[in-house]
Amino acid sequence: MVGLKQGSIRIRSSIAAALALALAVAAALASAAAPAEAGQGGLGITPAPPPAQPPAAGAPARQVFPVRGAHQYWDGFGAGRGHDGADVGARCGTPLVAAQTGRIRFVKYHARAGNYLVIDVKESIFDLAYMHLAEPAPVTPGQNVVAGQPVGAVGDTGNADGCHLHFELWEGAYYGGGAPIDPMPYLLSLDHERKRAKRAR
Repeated sequence: MVGLKQGSIRIRSSIAAALALALAVAAALASAAAPAEAGQGGLGITPAPPPAQPPAAGAPARQVFPVRGAHQYWDGFGAGRGHDGADVGARCGTPLVAAQTGRIRFVKYHARAGNYLVIDVKESIFDLAYMHLAEPAPVTPGQNVVAGQPVGAVGDTGNADGCHLHFELWEGAYYGGGAPIDPMPYLLSLDHERKRAKRAR
């Protein structure tokens, strides 16, 4: 009888473990399928969020999505016209923040980029560029910024078709020997973490 009872306990434990695993997998799939937030104009996309990408090598742990408001993803990297970044559509005036801790490399105006700034990410080889800001960024070259610190607002300055953030991720120095890489996996990862944290509150 003791052997039968122990066997029955082991079977019930196995069934409980299998049910717990099934519930965990279902929750993960539901999280990955969560739709993207609606924004202003453009075509929204809802791919499953990839794992975190650069900037990662030696970079600070905290990373935040740069657009602090409703948004949509517009043109991506390349976009058939040598597009060096990804466009995130949002209302003009939507706050922008530093995605990671670093040092301001540039705060300038360009005919195509409009008001823009570049952040040299701390303890990494990556630079982050924000373009088409509504006004000149409220930071100065050489200034240190922390993740989540305000750095401007969404605008349509320069050669911009509608209010949006043109965001670039450079491996190496921005126009100083580096090269732009696709920022979409990085942005989607940050956006996914933002939504996960919001649901947890």
